[in-house]
Amino acid sequence: MSTRRIALARLAMVAPLALFAVPGCKSCERDHDLEEREEREQQRDHFWRAQIVIAGHGQVKTVVEAFDCTSDGSGQRGECGPKLVRFKELAPPLMEARPAPGWRFARWDAVIRTPDGGSRARVGPMPDGRMYLDGFGYSDTGELETVTAVFAPEADAHDGVQP
Repeated sequence: MSTRRIALARLAMVAPLALFAVPGCKSCERDHDLEEREEREQQRDHFWRAQIVIAGHGQVKTVVEAFDCTSDGSGQRGECGPKLVRFKELAPPLMEARPAPGWRFARWDAVIRTPDGGSRARVGPMPDGRMYLDGFGYSDTGELETVTAVFAPEADAHDGVQP
């Protein structure tokens, strides 16, 4: 066997082992670390303290079990809060406004009460559809968000969101 063939044969046997000795791609490691961090963030508990108020006739229900509040105009019943909701990022307490027969959803209102007794409006624009979701945090701040779903009789002029 020639010297060249022997050298090629040795190289063929050693080359696969060399692949394991090469350090990993730095950008691949950063991507992997970022993915792991994002997965940990998604598994963290989030908190939202809220209370539902309904003006008119309708229901506000969350997609996950948290709130299921109904009003016939004379009073509210069901799970209306105030309640501290603990949830994961990929399963937030998304609220849906459901009008009673003869009624339509008009708009959302919200006020956040701080532990010191003050109040402020929610940050960002108010949702203009039947679904409501506000910001939340990784800890319970003691703030209470009062979310009001306003329903109007269908005969009234459109006030807010179109049906």
